[in-house]
Amino acid sequence: MEDLSNLYQEVILEAAKEAHGRKEDLEGGKAASSSHCAYASGFNPSCGDEVEMKVETEGESIRKIAWKGEGCAICTASLSIMTDLMQGKSRKEALSLYKDFLKLMDSRGEGEAPESLKDASAFIGVARFPMRIKCALLGWTTLKEALEGEGK
Repeated sequence: MEDLSNLYQEVILEAAKEAHGRKEDLEGGKAASSSHCAYASGFNPSCGDEVEMKVETEGESIRKIAWKGEGCAICTASLSIMTDLMQGKSRKEALSLYKDFLKLMDSRGEGEAPESLKDASAFIGVARFPMRIKCALLGWTTLKEALEGEGK
């Protein structure tokens, strides 16, 4: 079990260092003519994590996620892994993955993570620490808000 914990820690630390999807300017780059962009922001007052997110969709599929903000390693790693996981997913698939991740965080680290979460399963260890759950969830809830707001 300790080997698994070490692997999970390594996945989180590497994802925090690489920070996939992080951009300094969310307005940069040219979107495809058939795509639509939605924006959302999130804030975690318990530790000061904050994120602004741009979600570019084409039809029902997520074409690209870009984000900027400041956060702890758990928040940054979760955003990075979520960005990779959501690439190319439909809105419905993304919201289903959000629910899977929410269940993982509600598990308090008991049981097994759903296979659908892939590298995001590493956060099962974070679920044991209630004060860190909001850090891991911030990007996911911000994405959910962007996707739900886009349809209105």
